[in-house]
Amino acid sequence: MFETGMKKIRLMLCVTAGLFFLSTARAQMPHECLLLVNRKSQDSLKVANTYLAQRRIPQRNVIYLDLPENLYGGKATVTPEQFKWLIWEPANAAIRERGLENQILAWIYSCDFPIRVETDPSDRKQMSVGGLTFMRNKLPGLSLVEEGKFLSKLFAGPNERIKLNLNAMSLAMQKKGLGPEAKVPPEAAWLQRGLGDRMPLPSMMLGYTGENGNTVQEVLNALARGAASDHRGMRSGIYFVQSDDVRSKCREWQFYPAVNELQQRGIKATVTTNFPAGEKNVMGILMGAETVDAASVGSFANGAMAEHLTSWSAEFQKRQSKCTDWIAAGATASAGAVVEPYSNPNKFPSARFYVHYAAGCTMLESFYQSIACPLQTLLVGDPLAKPYAPAFGLRILGTDTVKNDFTYVAAVESKIQGAQFEYTFFVDGKIVQEQSDQNSFYLRVLNLSDGYHELRVTASIRHMVEYNMTVDKPIMVNRTGRSIRIQPEISRLAKHEHGIKVQPGGAEKPEKVRLVCGEVVLDEKVYADDVELVLDERVLGEGPNRIRAVGIYADGMNVSSAPLSLGITFAKD
Repeated sequence: MFETGMKKIRLMLCVTAGLFFLSTARAQMPHECLLLVNRKSQDSLKVANTYLAQRRIPQRNVIYLDLPENLYGGKATVTPEQFKWLIWEPANAAIRERGLENQILAWIYSCDFPIRVETDPSDRKQMSVGGLTFMRNKLPGLSLVEEGKFLSKLFAGPNERIKLNLNAMSLAMQKKGLGPEAKVPPEAAWLQRGLGDRMPLPSMMLGYTGENGNTVQEVLNALARGAASDHRGMRSGIYFVQSDDVRSKCREWQFYPAVNELQQRGIKATVTTNFPAGEKNVMGILMGAETVDAASVGSFANGAMAEHLTSWSAEFQKRQSKCTDWIAAGATASAGAVVEPYSNPNKFPSARFYVHYAAGCTMLESFYQSIACPLQTLLVGDPLAKPYAPAFGLRILGTDTVKNDFTYVAAVESKIQGAQFEYTFFVDGKIVQEQSDQNSFYLRVLNLSDGYHELRVTASIRHMVEYNMTVDKPIMVNRTGRSIRIQPEISRLAKHEHGIKVQPGGAEKPEKVRLVCGEVVLDEKVYADDVELVLDERVLGEGPNRIRAVGIYADGMNVSSAPLSLGITFAKD
């Protein structure tokens, strides 16, 4: 139970009388996610481009990797060495190069990545790619993986080892901890100091489009549903389906306690022996069955999560219904095991998934607080969907064109009683003012080149689950008179190639001009009045994109144009 309107927020662990006090921490926000894209796959590019536009993840948080089709096709399996060389090491090298080490809390994989790591000749001891990511590329005891006895540090109970029902928390709260002043029962002592360097790395995959998986369009539909669900969670439509199947019985003890927790939040959930065929606006289904007819559901609400605890629901060469069936039927996310998991509830989302979700956590945060042993699990869908997070208005007040230093102000419009806001400021995706209660930022123009820049502010509420909103403001800096723009006429050079011309402003001309998309350099040439930069659609991929021209001057200043937004659709042969 939360009490707002206080400098510190109290909450009670559900099965203890102990109280502890809340210190400030950051929650999972777009800038705390890393998006991994396989540039060898046009489907991966298309899905990532769409997600970037929907979720406004900074482009400097996007990393492009090169994985050949034999590693994401078929069984989509890699060795630990391949995972290390092709995914883990290059991704972390880019993180270090961009100074994101302390910022990233979760990885998001686009489609066309491997889903399984062959960590052992025994199929039952193998791990998912998400599991090895979670372990930060360090193999645990594989017998613990097989038996589901590895205990996630993010799991919020209860199971046979954690008897507590821990309150919903942000990922950053788990990392930072509640502070030494927190009064915490002995069973949850780690909450006081936080996980720090022992923090695991949760991840999700936007979609599985490999063999027997979803179509790209089904994945895009699910991501659209996730974005549309924010702040619009249904107050009913969650079903816990019971049956005599062992897959159901192993988890049904969780159902009624979750119903009671959800009822305290004003959300109706139903325990039933009838599959909700024909029901409309279904927000969630948790059940256990070898096969399900997901398409028989009348309709899913935006943001819905459905899962059916069965063997091989994410091993796509085996029989039984797949987790992707739910995505095709209209759910926003699902989960499945990439190997034979047995009917082990520790390897699947518990019924408390919906409790964390209803508390305002994102899809990803809700999954990881509800899965005790996530090391063989594939999570698919929109990781940032947050149907139950409260919304508020946010604006940046200030000028669009800057010649001298200027102070920008973040203005919140909120009807949330007692809310205390904190603000993080960014320039061009980089944090320039860490999270604090200061709602203004003094921009020093000497620190910036002429041309286009983006000022971003994220406002968040002090809370165990830190509710947040983000807004961007484009600004043009003009302290030396330099500028550059993309000319509107674009020429066709070849089937997928286009010519882009630029026009510098001011007395000086750049030495070179460059065409970029985020951190990706598309072309660079020595400047001349008739120079033409080449845009290759295949490098960007289909979907929404933004490109900029950059003039590079003799003194090293890089002057950016305003971005040109374009949607790319490949012409059919």
